[in-house]
Amino acid sequence: MSTGSAVINRTLRQLLSGVIEQRNKLSATINATATTVVLSYELDGIRAGQVFEIDSELFYVWEATAGTKTLTVERGWNGTTAAAHTAGAVVTTNPRFPRSQIFDALNDELLDLSSPMHGLFQVKTFDFDYNGSADIINLPPVLSIIDLVGVHIRVTGDNYEWVRKVRLLRDLPTDDFSSGFGLKFENRIRSGRLRIVYKAPFSSLTNESQNLLNIAGLPTSCEDIINMGVQIRLMASREIKRNFTESQGDTRRAEEVGAGAVTNSITQLVRMRRDRIQAEATRLIKQYPTFLSKD
Repeated sequence: MSTGSAVINRTLRQLLSGVIEQRNKLSATINATATTVVLSYELDGIRAGQVFEIDSELFYVWEATAGTKTLTVERGWNGTTAAAHTAGAVVTTNPRFPRSQIFDALNDELLDLSSPMHGLFQVKTFDFDYNGSADIINLPPVLSIIDLVGVHIRVTGDNYEWVRKVRLLRDLPTDDFSSGFGLKFENRIRSGRLRIVYKAPFSSLTNESQNLLNIAGLPTSCEDIINMGVQIRLMASREIKRNFTESQGDTRRAEEVGAGAVTNSITQLVRMRRDRIQAEATRLIKQYPTFLSKD
């Protein structure tokens, strides 16, 4: 079971392919508002106008004083969040793939995998005490539902029976149905405890330390898919960047790395991701067949 941080580290390891970016260390702990940063080692080329990264925060350098190894910075650069950082934290200069960018790509990938085109989902359940009289019951507003897998009702003790002929209603008036979702029973059923099993999209992470299985609902069998998807998203943007005319300072660069070279380099990765998504979608269909009769 991987965390967001593990996915980010694995992505960096695979994309950088052994390239070591320029690094330093933070000399003393700083809070989220400090605008002066002191490093442990010589600045070694860090100067005004550059960007560096500590944890998931980007810093813009306004002024660099080599003698005291001191930097005057702007915090939370380029949409990142200013946070406290401890002494000894690694400082990465001009990171090719900022951790915040990888984290955003990870969450984008989680949402994309749950789309109808890809057909992946997590399975959730909740219990509901049914009064036996309502034709439509309101679902809790915290739920995000793709479709139903099944509905059971407790008959006695641990004995549950399938509830047939039940439909998921969407876009109901929130004045009457706070979630906008409802379950409609075509046939009258007895009162009792309902166990509702449903398909839900993967949830986004809010920080790197969160677990993909426990928080996002992504099974461990899909971790390779999320990793491939994140790499593809990051490399696609570099194809756009390399085609900026002002980025071709060396004329040999255009000859050796022609237009489309970056995109072509990830073609196999795109194919592998597509095949793995199809395999996982098939597994989920077999594992969670729908037994509801909606006629």
